[in-house]
Amino acid sequence: MSLHGAVMIAVITFLRALTLNQVPKKTFLVLWALALVRLLVPFSLPSRLSVYTLLARQAPAVSDATAVSPPPVLPAAPVTITPQVTAPSASTVSPWAVVWLVGIEVCALTFAVLYVRCYREFQTSLPVEHDYARRWLAAHPLRRKLVIRQSDRVSSPLTFGVLRPVILMPKSTDWSDEGTLRFVLEHEFVHVQRFDALSKLALIAAVCVHWFDPLVWVMYVLANRDLELSCDETVVHRFGGARADYARTLIRMMETRSGVAPLCNGFSKNAIEERITAIMKTKKATIISFVLAAVLITGTAAAFATSAQAEADNGDRATAAYGTNIQPDAELLATGLMYQDSTWFYQGKAVAGMYDDNGGTYTNDAAAGDIYLAIKRGSDGKVTELAPITKKQFTELVDRHLNDVETEVGESSLMSYVDPTDGKTYYSFDDGKTFEPMTDEEFEARFPTPNVEWWTYDEY
Repeated sequence: MSLHGAVMIAVITFLRALTLNQVPKKTFLVLWALALVRLLVPFSLPSRLSVYTLLARQAPAVSDATAVSPPPVLPAAPVTITPQVTAPSASTVSPWAVVWLVGIEVCALTFAVLYVRCYREFQTSLPVEHDYARRWLAAHPLRRKLVIRQSDRVSSPLTFGVLRPVILMPKSTDWSDEGTLRFVLEHEFVHVQRFDALSKLALIAAVCVHWFDPLVWVMYVLANRDLELSCDETVVHRFGGARADYARTLIRMMETRSGVAPLCNGFSKNAIEERITAIMKTKKATIISFVLAAVLITGTAAAFATSAQAEADNGDRATAAYGTNIQPDAELLATGLMYQDSTWFYQGKAVAGMYDDNGGTYTNDAAAGDIYLAIKRGSDGKVTELAPITKKQFTELVDRHLNDVETEVGESSLMSYVDPTDGKTYYSFDDGKTFEPMTDEEFEARFPTPNVEWWTYDEY
């Protein structure tokens, strides 16, 4: 989730540098929203157009012989496993998971302290009773109650609040300068209309969850800039292209802010040169600019906001070659394992093989490293240990499981029948005491067919 999100942020940053002044500024707000979804939503839609589908097709395919025939049968011997993560409790927690959670708490606490400090300062503000403020509010109706206040704790205009938004003006505001006020208040009003405070909250959530990823911090900075640029563009269009006047107003408002307000919007000194340049280059949107914006959004979404789609003929490249595939659950994810796009990861690297005490196995021949793991379970079936093993140990564990299965089948008679009501094939491995439905693929996965090479009499 974080890796794919980082790739998408890098792509958006590159596109932003190339086309910032060629497309409507809302284009990048949509792209950042897609990146936020990729970062905060734990799943994604598979697509044939995804760049990850292309990468998966380029990966070396698993040969048929490897997929069908089991490994050579070795003598069943005790396997010595050196534990890495042990715990007396039912589940284990990776040290990396602990560090990640601590980082989330530190980031969230930092932003919360900044917000509370700013909110307390803003609470000391006083309502504006000037006639121009009343006339402006009357001309800008809003379903939410919007108020204008002023404070000596701020040096530039800003907005805060979602359900009860407030436009906060400096105490030194010249209320007789209506030419400047109309630009300033309109800019803040656009922030309120678009619920930009919620957008900032989503950005903060992404930063807190992915605090270890520098590209997410880059997104936080650039997305906040694009919120301001989009508001600037809207204000210029609303006032009939008064670019020079609005730019001069922006320069007059360029003062150092008294502190950091992470959930507030407004004029600031940050990236002021970029904003003025964008204002002076603001033009009326054309069909070409809209088409380019649509191409950027749809292309980026299809290629980078989606995940790889498994091929119908080959299935997932990471499959259970022997036995039942290991599916993700809360217990396994708590050990530090990650599961994405049908692939298991451990400590940021793809797992080549994994054996579960319950008989489940997982292999990924496309994995670059030699990470093999053993999932140990207690008598109650709960995970007690996640231990790294060698490839040889993994093979021995799989062989032992296959030998047990062969013994189970050999000591009992295999029975099967097709139920005409549902069309499923039911198998019994205990002389007809119990039956379970299995597809041909599930039966083959449980009892692999050896890859036997046949010769004719003449060939022999």
